[in-house]
Amino acid sequence: MDVLKIKPSPTSLEVSLDPSAGTLFFSGRSVSEHSIEFFKPILDWLETYVASLPEKTECVFKLEYFNSAARKSLVEIFKILHSVHKQGRLVTVAWHYDEGDESMKELGEEYENMFNLKFRFIQG
Repeated sequence: MDVLKIKPSPTSLEVSLDPSAGTLFFSGRSVSEHSIEFFKPILDWLETYVASLPEKTECVFKLEYFNSAARKSLVEIFKILHSVHKQGRLVTVAWHYDEGDESMKELGEEYENMFNLKFRFIQG
């Protein structure tokens, strides 16, 4: 399985998914009106990745902002990660948020509770 890298644009995230390291990295802003098309290869990659039953997966989210369409895709990502967790595999999430951005922190807390995953909250 290959690494999936997507370069950021003014309306879309930087993404780096590395199966051998077990790391999933998402950074930036996602405000595209075409979020479904943007996230489709990511979700397809994740489905293949989790089928290999990785021992551990570390997810890093450094999100500045995302619209409601991107939020739906993030929920799909967390559903996939939750399925890995339910199979007894280690899934950790590093949720970065800017100082003073309590709404982004609260959103991470919401995902943590909703999907029963272990989050580390990192301000800065």
